[in-house]
Amino acid sequence: MTPSASPRLPLLRRLIVALGLSIALTLSPVALAPAEAATKTPPVPSGLPTEVEDLSAYVPANSCSPITRPGTAKLGKLLTSTYPGTTYGSARACGALPNSEHHDGRAVDWMNNVRNEKQAAQAKALITWLFATDAEGNEYANARRLGVMYTIWNNKIWGAYSADRGWRPYSSCSEHPEKSWDNTCHRNHMHLSLSWAGAMGHTSFWTKEVAAPDYGRCRPADLNWSYPYEAPNPVPCPRYSVVNAPSGSSALMKTLVQHSGKHLTRGTKGAAVTAVQKAVKTKTTGTLDSATAKAIKKWQAAHSIRVTGTVNHTTWRALLKANAPK
Repeated sequence: MTPSASPRLPLLRRLIVALGLSIALTLSPVALAPAEAATKTPPVPSGLPTEVEDLSAYVPANSCSPITRPGTAKLGKLLTSTYPGTTYGSARACGALPNSEHHDGRAVDWMNNVRNEKQAAQAKALITWLFATDAEGNEYANARRLGVMYTIWNNKIWGAYSADRGWRPYSSCSEHPEKSWDNTCHRNHMHLSLSWAGAMGHTSFWTKEVAAPDYGRCRPADLNWSYPYEAPNPVPCPRYSVVNAPSGSSALMKTLVQHSGKHLTRGTKGAAVTAVQKAVKTKTTGTLDSATAKAIKKWQAAHSIRVTGTVNHTTWRALLKANAPK
């Protein structure tokens, strides 16, 4: 009798099949988790118009107003409700020069890690959803309806203003796979910067009406910061180079130039306030308190400037002139 003719083999085969099925059923929830995450996407509102916003132009940060904007908060909450267990951050304190939409409150850092299989699948699902063509043939439909200006994820950047270039290498991240670079290279979070229309919640995803382009406040050529956003601006702003202190400037003058243009009001804190306090010769607390406001008023009166106790563009220009190298 050959082995294939053994009467015990059919029974053995049935046992093996049953055992394999039992193992598969036991493991299936774990094995399917990434796939399930990959298919889950944010809900799309009903009643959206057939038309959609244009791809966002590049409108860089230029004001110091680190308050999470309404549309920014809505996007962050949309992500965390779709993908429970994740978090997001938005507004961030301003530095010496404007270099992040976090300073305007129009950027979301969605905390997702590419080294986590489930979270990597979530990020892939979200990107696919953002860039998908809708039933009306609108490319990047959800990204446009949300006002996504650019996104950075896993060593690469995509910009709505250069969508034809696709995903491009971000910085030198491809050369730094080590974990210490995960934050810089956006491997432990996805960054999404929004247009002003998107950040203010004016886009069709939220209002069901296509928003007009909004370029925000424009900064003057001679100062590094603009006033905070107040109302939509349909006209593109001129693009100016960073203003640098003239040769021979003191350390104080260099700091004043870096922060020039920031609108400093009662309660404002930071290096810009400290520099102004030094310039008007009052106690350097780093906070624009009542004593600082009084000193600013005195300085403004002495320089024939409207007395307000706050630091506006007129006061900045006078401070720069008074501290310029002789």
